[in-house]
Amino acid sequence: IVGLLIVASTVVALKAHRNDRLVLWITLPVLPLLAVQAWLGKITVERELPPEIVAIHLSTALVLLALLALIAAYSFIGTDRALWGDQDHDGLLRVSILAVVVTGVVLVIGSYVVATDAGYGCSSWPGCAQAPIPFVDGARLQHIHWIHRITVVLGAAVIALLAYFVLSEMRDPDPLHRKAAHSLIGLYAVQILIGALNPWTNFSTAAQVAHLAVGSAIWALLVVTTFASQYRPETDLSRPPHRSTRERTGTAA
Repeated sequence: IVGLLIVASTVVALKAHRNDRLVLWITLPVLPLLAVQAWLGKITVERELPPEIVAIHLSTALVLLALLALIAAYSFIGTDRALWGDQDHDGLLRVSILAVVVTGVVLVIGSYVVATDAGYGCSSWPGCAQAPIPFVDGARLQHIHWIHRITVVLGAAVIALLAYFVLSEMRDPDPLHRKAAHSLIGLYAVQILIGALNPWTNFSTAAQVAHLAVGSAIWALLVVTTFASQYRPETDLSRPPHRSTRERTGTAA
């Protein structure tokens, strides 16, 4: 059903906005990625979940999710869009891209941890009883587990940086940017708690599914935030760009 919905959304977007280059860039890769995702899923099942394939499978799923999130963001902003065109939003773009990259790495490493059963390498949280000193104590599984925990800390740092930039550094942030910053802080805090619940619940299925779901939500919100750092509805006259950056899409009026 999900696959059919993705196909339908892509076809509708391409048919309605085929003259809009931005929409073409966003939507054209969706169907090929969906095919690759299905093929990787087949390999994952046939080869009994090899860790490398699991990580690649999640990576393509994240890219697909990002494209769908961009389509949703485009639908919200509409065809009459304009560039923000000021230093604050250019800075937000850079911070958002950094957060997207780091969060994607965290999620892919997390999937590798699950696929290799490295999650069971540490039975306690926030410490690791089996390897109290990272990369000194323990063996391969503990090392993989510690890599994931360290990248999670890096992820928290970039999310905090993005929120600080929006709430403290931007001169007049858009209300949606503020909501995104607050949501990202809340979601990442929940994500850390769910991560702690994994060893506390002996890595229950519910905890693992919730961990991936919230991580994916954070990723999608970061992608949308990146898009919104550049584009705004052109009808929003209360916040004109600082320089002439109106984007002409070529769509029919």
